[in-house]
Amino acid sequence: MNIVVTGASGFVGFNLSHYLMQKGHQVTLLDQDDYCQRFVHRSSLHELPYIKCNLAEDRLDLPPGTDYIIHLAAMPHVDYSYHQPSEVFRNNTLSTQAILQYAADHQIPLLLASSVEVYGGEWGRVYHESDPYCPVSPYSASKVACETLARSYAQCYQLPVNIFRLTNLYGPWQLPDRIIPRNFGRMLDGLPLDIQGSAVRDFLYIDDALRAIEQIMLSGQYAQTYNISTGIGTTMQEIGMLLEPLARSAEAMEIRQQEPTQSRGSSLVVHSGKLRTAFGWYPQTTLEQGLERTFQWYQEHADWVRLFSREYHTNRESRSFIIDMARYAVPAV
Repeated sequence: MNIVVTGASGFVGFNLSHYLMQKGHQVTLLDQDDYCQRFVHRSSLHELPYIKCNLAEDRLDLPPGTDYIIHLAAMPHVDYSYHQPSEVFRNNTLSTQAILQYAADHQIPLLLASSVEVYGGEWGRVYHESDPYCPVSPYSASKVACETLARSYAQCYQLPVNIFRLTNLYGPWQLPDRIIPRNFGRMLDGLPLDIQGSAVRDFLYIDDALRAIEQIMLSGQYAQTYNISTGIGTTMQEIGMLLEPLARSAEAMEIRQQEPTQSRGSSLVVHSGKLRTAFGWYPQTTLEQGLERTFQWYQEHADWVRLFSREYHTNRESRSFIIDMARYAVPAV
């Protein structure tokens, strides 16, 4: 298939483009820049066609013969949206509307990336696709809006569209301002593990998510929404306990219960039964296995990780740890 991946320089887009290329698909990359320098660090994606485009502002023109669009492009950082709500909401909704319109005009099937953040997150609950929206951040509200837009295009223009909601992913090439890669960076530099907050989250290794995305693209019935998740809740403190044996040279772990912002639900554990029933998909990588593989990758790519050392050396009590702040030239305080 000839597939366009928007947001191709991002964590999921970059890994997905590699995966699809290895599976024999023809991939066209679309993004506005490569500010994280993933493409220039040991990447075979240099060989793929690349469209430089800001979907929220620029005119879009995709290659003739495009069979499928996977729309990942977004400002995805929850904490960034807490500090820059209008920018995140505007960018995510306008870029999604633009790609939906193009897909409808050319009748190209589209797969929209959303987030389990749309559920909000309460203690003691396991969320299903049928549960109502309850966004608690500008980012999650933007994803609710994007999902609603996609459904309206399916209804109004008969656009073949599916939606998948990603849980907390981790793996190679993830920026070190999320808890797992942030602490891997600190471990590389001999700093204490920095475990902040008391939230419960559902962590999934990136390769398992990529398999699910391809299966939905190839076999999913249109107008469906799929959770991509493990259904297993893990506390931040448990993450710290799993990282400690890997951090042989690091100092003692620092644990702070206070969340850096009020933009996250307390517990976000999500059921993926619909995906498992439809395709027989299930996570193949345990959290312990995934963390070990990912840390090995970070050790082998320490030069790339240390491009962002200023952010992971700071604590999370101010917004200066968010790498997107540097990307969009927002002064960090």
